[in-house]
Amino acid sequence: MSCARKSGSEVGVWRGRIRRWRVGLFRLGVLVAAMWAVRAAPVGGGRDAGGLLEKVSAVWPEVRAMGGEREGMFELLGEDGAGLGWVATTFPEAEGIQGYVGPSELWVAFDLDRRVRHVGLVASEDTAGHLRMVEGDAGFWRQWVGRGEMALGISDGPVVVSGATLTSEAMARGVAARFGAEGMESWFSARLGVGAVARWFPGMEVALEEEGRGIYQVMSGGRRVGRVLRSSGMGVSARGFQGVSDVVVVMDADGEVVSGVGLLDSRDNQPYWGDVVEELKYADGFAGKRVEEILAEEDASGFLLVSGASMTAGAVIESVREMLRRDRMAEAEGGVDWEVGVALAWVAAGCLFGLRGKGGKRGRWGFAVVSVAAGLWFGWMVGQDQVLGWARHGMDWSAVFPLLAMTGVALVVPAMTGKNVYCSRICPHGAAQVLAGSFMKRRFALRGRWHRVMERVPWASLLAIWALALLGSGLPLSDAEPFEVWSVGFQAWLPVAILTVGLVAAVFLPQGYCHYGCPTGALLKFLTHSPGRLTRRDFVAVGLVVLAWGFVFFG
Repeated sequence: MSCARKSGSEVGVWRGRIRRWRVGLFRLGVLVAAMWAVRAAPVGGGRDAGGLLEKVSAVWPEVRAMGGEREGMFELLGEDGAGLGWVATTFPEAEGIQGYVGPSELWVAFDLDRRVRHVGLVASEDTAGHLRMVEGDAGFWRQWVGRGEMALGISDGPVVVSGATLTSEAMARGVAARFGAEGMESWFSARLGVGAVARWFPGMEVALEEEGRGIYQVMSGGRRVGRVLRSSGMGVSARGFQGVSDVVVVMDADGEVVSGVGLLDSRDNQPYWGDVVEELKYADGFAGKRVEEILAEEDASGFLLVSGASMTAGAVIESVREMLRRDRMAEAEGGVDWEVGVALAWVAAGCLFGLRGKGGKRGRWGFAVVSVAAGLWFGWMVGQDQVLGWARHGMDWSAVFPLLAMTGVALVVPAMTGKNVYCSRICPHGAAQVLAGSFMKRRFALRGRWHRVMERVPWASLLAIWALALLGSGLPLSDAEPFEVWSVGFQAWLPVAILTVGLVAAVFLPQGYCHYGCPTGALLKFLTHSPGRLTRRDFVAVGLVVLAWGFVFFG
């Protein structure tokens, strides 16, 4: 009898889990449908010629009007109607080039000799904080001034803005793409094919299997016969005379001896990188050298001597050594970049502690310190501008992988388990509120009418943010939450104000911002409420998504 009861109990547990998973998948499906509605919604507005003229004339006062279009450029006219130059924008060529969460459109003004006089921002769908950092960096905008139109199509290792690298680099790629550069969605977008490495494996039928970012195994007959490192995949971009190059290092099966080095492509001057290609083809100084020997050599110039192209050759040498160094470090650390490893360990630990719910008050405070430190170091948090930016434009999976993993945990774990591990353990801003509350022994709680009114604020904020995104308003959605302050600093007064008020309130009101202000928290509450059972809230969400798709088709 006891065995029968136990068996029935286990069946009941599994039935409960299946119901919870079913409902969780349904809610995630509702969220995905909402994101697809944002992606499919028409982007209104278009380019405003008057607004573009205003931007150009603000830095070039002699410009009073815009004339007709010729060769994709608009003529710039002075007060007397005389031509002063030309202006072009980077769309549509730059529309597919993503920054942190979206593309940016720039304008480029030329004088009559077709040399760049000014560069500026037309509009961007990237995050507001990163944009402010880029807009305030004069060196970034000066990098094109004085260059001829034909030189803009050479993507030559541009100036980027620290703290806003993805945003500024995407803008620079957009300029290059507009004036003729190909493959600017990434510096070297072509996939690595067998033909690029086949000459080092004569008489073999080989295949490439990706082992990690920019690291490949060379397979033949079911066994590994070599390893390949690719600089663009590993994020190695040493600059030569005028640009970076895409370099491959081919090694033996054990990764101990270099078989050879090849140059796949380059943004450097054609005569220089062409000479390097020829030198590597006929006199590869790396071939046959052990990895330790290459890394230990103080003067590495002897590995690649190219008369008249020393800067390009030096960049290739630097790339080879850096790839080998990173590969050795990755092997020593289990094949994972240490920062990515630390970030994933933090998220995994937060998930584990959140699911188990153990550790007591001291354990909660201790992990809160860890999350705040990680937030200050990485600047990563899940916010609505990021989710909606990915919904609208997609993402560069390799560039945002740790943040993507965090977002996956934040959304999927609550939906499938009913436990909001992100808000309770991982979110640095939530952790900061936990620590702020530790300064007061006695704190307060909103009750009655005030509680009922204030708990609706996050839901209203969430609906407003998604509605603005669906309408393509162009308003900086990141300003509705304080999270971007953690990554870009004090760039806008509204997020700073929300952050400050929220932390001060947390001293007296437990998790005040989380409960009464956070739209991301509201989204996660939707995923976790009433696990295993559909409620009125679910049907309201479905109704709102249906309205959103109605706007997409008929609005």
